[in-house]
Amino acid sequence: MRITWFATLNTGWKYSQTWPAKPELNAIFPENKVIFLTKQAARYLPVLAIVTAILQIKLLGVGFLGPAVAMMLLLASMPLQGWYWLGIRANSALPPALINWGNEIRDQIQQHAKTTALPGSPKNYFDLARLLQLAYQQLDKTVMRRWI
Repeated sequence: MRITWFATLNTGWKYSQTWPAKPELNAIFPENKVIFLTKQAARYLPVLAIVTAILQIKLLGVGFLGPAVAMMLLLASMPLQGWYWLGIRANSALPPALINWGNEIRDQIQQHAKTTALPGSPKNYFDLARLLQLAYQQLDKTVMRRWI
């Protein structure tokens, strides 16, 4: 199955919206840090790119237009790189230990919560993100502490 670059970016953005931003997940998964930095980069780097390009052209002259534009494009593309990484990660297969962990969480949701639409066994990180989000919404903290 061929996934396009734009679809990977879109998946990464959706994955960043789905992943539960809980501090207890920091020790296990790098997603919280990557999502936080990507959001900050999307917020501040486009403005910084424009300011940097204007300052370079003003101080160094029009002769440095090429390097100024290259630096501006590099800074502006940083959030895209974060979403791309998240998209690749979201579509990556889970290791067997995380599949078992996801199945345990799914069983706990089935036992404790009153939901009819449970996701299936997690196959990739996006499925795990949906399952964790559902677990944090429907299970209390004592049940979740057992795994984290």
